Amino acid sequence: MTKHIIFDLDGTLIDSMPVWRNTGKRYLESHNIPIPPNLLSVMKKQTLPQTAEFFRQELGATQTVREICDEVISYVADQYANSIPLKPFVKEFLEQEKSKGTKMCILTASEADYIHLALNRLELLPYFEFVATCTEVGASKDSPKVFQMMMERLGGTLEDTIVFEDAYYAIKSAKDGGFTVYAIADPTSDSEKQAISSTADRYIQSYEELL
Repeated sequence: MTKHIIFDLDGTLIDSMPVWRNTGKRYLESHNIPIPPNLLSVMKKQTLPQTAEFFRQELGATQTVREICDEVISYVADQYANSIPLKPFVKEFLEQEKSKGTKMCILTASEADYIHLALNRLELLPYFEFVATCTEVGASKDSPKVFQMMMERLGGTLEDTIVFEDAYYAIKSAKDGGFTVYAIADPTSDSEKQAISSTADRYIQSYEELL
């Protein structure tokens, strides 16, 4: 029986990946830096400070990490505050699980500076025990350790905890840690669809399937 759920945020609960598809490109173009073909896949795996360091070390950006982060946040904050929508049937699924007594949390590679703008507007916070960022906990989703930390904080076990993710690297990491993983379809992960579907315990197109 599922008693605990660890959710990713971007691409899993909210439909924000189109914003990120354009944000990295916008920053690099504004600084006359060539755009690598793997830009979105790199950004999906990293926190914003890690992405800023990638821009500096690999692409030649001259601003400091903090300056890059501040500029990128200035691009995305308005959209998190005003326009990024929930993925279909998210609220209904959260309501269903809350009524069952399921304890839920969010673990995101995004930053607290802007995610709470969306969480407050979309009225999601009451459904969750806590919201954690990889930056705050000092661990990335490349390792199962961060999922184990969230499970322990929720009071769960591997037997009663499910991880919801859209990105293959995080799905694989959680599976390596022994978790049950539900993969959420997102267009930005289409190139890894086969790997995702063969790794996750379940691959769903919409939360409606779980109602």
